[in-house]
Amino acid sequence: MRIRLIDPVYEHPYISHSQKVIKNIWFAHLTLTTLAALTPPDIEVKITDENVEPIDFEENVDLVGVTGMVMHAPRAYQIAQRFRQRGIPVVMGGPHASSLPLEAKEHVDVVVIGEAENVWEGLIEDFKNGCLKPFYKADGFCSMEKLPFPRLDLLRKDEYMTINCVQTTRGCPHQCDFCHVTHFFGKTYRCRPVDEVIEEVKRLEGDFLVFIDDNIAGNRRYAKELFTRLKPLKKKWASQASMTLTRDPELLKLAAESGCVSLFIGVESLSSENLKDVNKAFNQVHQFEEAMKAVHDHDIMVVAGLIFGLDHDDEGVFERTLRFCERNRIELPSFFLLTPLPGTPLFQRMESEGRLLHKDWAQYNGATVVFKPRLMTEETLQRGFNWACKEAYSWGSIFKRVFHPQQRFFTRVLSNVAYRRIAQRTPEGYLPSLSRILQRMNDTIPLQNTRDLIQQVGEKIAEKKLLIGQKAADTLKLYSIYNERLKTLFVRLEGSIDREGAKELVKRLKGVLNVEIQKVILDFKDVGAFSSEAIALLSRKGLLQTEEGKLWMAVNTPGING
Repeated sequence: MRIRLIDPVYEHPYISHSQKVIKNIWFAHLTLTTLAALTPPDIEVKITDENVEPIDFEENVDLVGVTGMVMHAPRAYQIAQRFRQRGIPVVMGGPHASSLPLEAKEHVDVVVIGEAENVWEGLIEDFKNGCLKPFYKADGFCSMEKLPFPRLDLLRKDEYMTINCVQTTRGCPHQCDFCHVTHFFGKTYRCRPVDEVIEEVKRLEGDFLVFIDDNIAGNRRYAKELFTRLKPLKKKWASQASMTLTRDPELLKLAAESGCVSLFIGVESLSSENLKDVNKAFNQVHQFEEAMKAVHDHDIMVVAGLIFGLDHDDEGVFERTLRFCERNRIELPSFFLLTPLPGTPLFQRMESEGRLLHKDWAQYNGATVVFKPRLMTEETLQRGFNWACKEAYSWGSIFKRVFHPQQRFFTRVLSNVAYRRIAQRTPEGYLPSLSRILQRMNDTIPLQNTRDLIQQVGEKIAEKKLLIGQKAADTLKLYSIYNERLKTLFVRLEGSIDREGAKELVKRLKGVLNVEIQKVILDFKDVGAFSSEAIALLSRKGLLQTEEGKLWMAVNTPGING
């Protein structure tokens, strides 16, 4: 009996990777090598990764297995059709098939829902007996103990950056609305026995490996034990972790000492409101720069995942995000467009709101707009994303992010060159016209004179006394969001305002009132103190108004240009 396991290629004009790029940055997947290890020894099993070799559709095989994420589904269906035309049954598993099993069943003979470890041997036995079921779903999640070592020998090792891939945990303790991990692995976080992980690592050739965990530090106690045990092996490794790892100095130190050289960290957004919306508020925006510094201080390269298109993103998000990456010397910014994947809370929410543009799964790739954004048009989001991808891997941006006194300098440069090859294939984009204006609008205004700040205001405006309880700050901070669809700029102010600050605020507002921005709405409720001169100036411009039950609200009027 012969089984062929296939990892479909993703065919896209600029996202799919060339052989050179794959060899520089791509590591092998473990899904099919694990299934191969679970296959009885009396069965001949082979693996084809279509990213590095073509599929032999005329091969003499008895059973075909395909896997894939959402964007791989159309190609997986094509592959299945070719083999089924020859009468060869096809099994499909993976995140997409698990999310939409009825759809997948229309294209294949058998669908595996969820983790395959507990059902694979039974499926093969049913096939031998001629009684395959249409669906196989395990009663529970598989145990992480005594997992077989993946059949890495079935891969073309010279075609990848590395085939040394090891899994120590499954799942993630967090439940971000856009992520497929929790949906696929359930709300669980399971750890392999450290002894078994160490034994597998010892078997690997070479001194570099990738831990393919979704969050290697999801259980701090386990991670500390693992890192401690790794130290004597003198291996270098890369993995993925949440921002919470940076809040534990001991854990971060152990990671570096155990050989960690690179971490993919899901930063996602520089907006606290965005992070809260997608259930990732444990990422604290005010700690981001400190966190990046902490990782760099341990000479660990940062691959930062950042998402465009969240509901509080406006036209300024592209440049703002890129400058954050440059300022914090993030070696490999990895930009994605928000993508509502089937089965996730994000998908359910957007579908119920009628915001999905289509269900062409090939376009659900993290680089194509597939939904209606809140604050900008689909075209603005796509073009801004394209601009950010290209600009991040321009030589100027690479220079700002990489040329700093750290070890492994050439590794960082070579990684950027590989990413640059991908970025160069990205379609041309543009920085939205309002981006620079929004950047300037959000800059902090220093307080020039604190002598005339008053704590009780309102009489001069609406013949009321309104107590401002907040202690006067030494700055005025502006947080702006532009709604392209409404042509309206919303500005929240925080801190204190003196005469010079009020003048600078008016100046900036004049700069944004153009043909594109039709209205500006100011929110003063978080302003802790005004000077009398600031009140007089803002009132004269028609910017200060009061509403019942609200502290300070303001709406721009034609008087601002007077």
